[in-house]
Amino acid sequence: MNTTIRWAQIIPLLGLDLAILISWIAYHEYQPVLLQQFKFTELTLFLLVVQGIILFVTPPIAGLIADRMRSKGGTRFPIVNIGVSFVSMVFMVVAVTIFTEPGGIIRMLFPVMIVLWLISMNIFHSPAISSVEMFVPPAKLTSVMAIFAVLADLTAAIEPVLLDIASYFGAPITFAAGGLLVFGTGWWFTKAAKKLVPATGEHENAEAYKIDKSNFPLVLGLGILMGIAVALFFDQFPGWADKRVPFVLDGSLTGNTLTALLIGFAALISYPLGKLLENKPLGRAVISGFLVVALLAMGFYLNEGWISFFCMALFPIGFALVSVTALPIAFMKLTAQHKVFGIGLFFGGLELAGSVIKVVQNL
Repeated sequence: MNTTIRWAQIIPLLGLDLAILISWIAYHEYQPVLLQQFKFTELTLFLLVVQGIILFVTPPIAGLIADRMRSKGGTRFPIVNIGVSFVSMVFMVVAVTIFTEPGGIIRMLFPVMIVLWLISMNIFHSPAISSVEMFVPPAKLTSVMAIFAVLADLTAAIEPVLLDIASYFGAPITFAAGGLLVFGTGWWFTKAAKKLVPATGEHENAEAYKIDKSNFPLVLGLGILMGIAVALFFDQFPGWADKRVPFVLDGSLTGNTLTALLIGFAALISYPLGKLLENKPLGRAVISGFLVVALLAMGFYLNEGWISFFCMALFPIGFALVSVTALPIAFMKLTAQHKVFGIGLFFGGLELAGSVIKVVQNL
C-alpha cells in the first residue's frame, strides 16, 4: 500500500475542482439574468426543481456506470472525459447563443441548454473526486480533504470578486472561459491519473478500504447533513446577519461581507484540523461537528444581539470539522465495488439539501 500522497495527481484534481466551483458561481450569477434576457423568467421555479432533481440523481447514476466499467476491467476516467468534453461543448454553445441573441427555435432551446449543462456538470464530478482514495493513503485522507475544503471555502469567500470579474467581461466571455477552464483542468487531471492507475482500474491503495458491505444510508445521510450545513452557511447566514446582528455592521460591512470573512476563517482552520485528525477515529469528530453546527445555527437564528453574534462567529469551527471528516468517513464506508456510486450518493445528498431550501424560498 502506498504511504505517500501522490501530489502529481492531487494537484490537477484540485484544479478541476476549482474550475467546477468557479463555473457554478458563474451559472448562479447569470441564470436569472439570462432567463430574463431570453424571456423565460416564468421558468425560474421549474428550473430550480429540475436542477434539484438533476443534482440529486445524476452523480449516483454516473457513479454506477463508472463502477460497472471498472468491474469489467476498465477505469472510471472515460466518464470523466465524456463529462468534461460535453460540459465544455455546452459552455461554448451557451456562450455563442448569448452573444448572437437568436430568436425562434434557437431561443426556445435555451432552457434545454441549461438542463444539459446541469447534467453534464454532474456526470464527471463524483467519478473525479472519488479517485482521491487512489492517490492518498487512508491516514492522510483528512488532511487532503481539508485542502479541498480550504479551496471551496476560499472560493466562496472571494465570490464577490469573481462576480465583479465576470460582470466586467460579460456573459459570453465568462461562459467561454468556463468551458476552456473545465476542459483544460479535466484533460490535465485525466492525463496525470492515467500515469498512475493501470488500465485494470486497480491501484495501490485498494486493500486499505476493504469492508464487507457498503453503508449507503450513512453515506447519503452524511451528504444531506453536509448540504444543510453548506446551505445555511453560504446562503442563509448573510440575510440572518443583516437582521440579527446589525450592531456589528456599518456602512462598509454587510451580512454578505461578514459571512465571507467567517467562511475565510473556516478555510484557515480546516487544514490544521485535518492534520490533527490524521490517524484518529473520525466518527466522534463528525458527530461532534454536526451537533456544533446544529446548535450554533439555531442559536444564531433564534436569538438577537451578542448571543446571536457569538453563535455566528463560532459556527466556522463546527463547519470546518464536518468539512474535513464527512467525506473521508463516506470513503471508509464503501466497498471498492461501489466506491464511485457511493460518493455520487454523498454529493447527491449534499446538493439535495440546498436545492430543497431554494425551492421552498421561491414558492
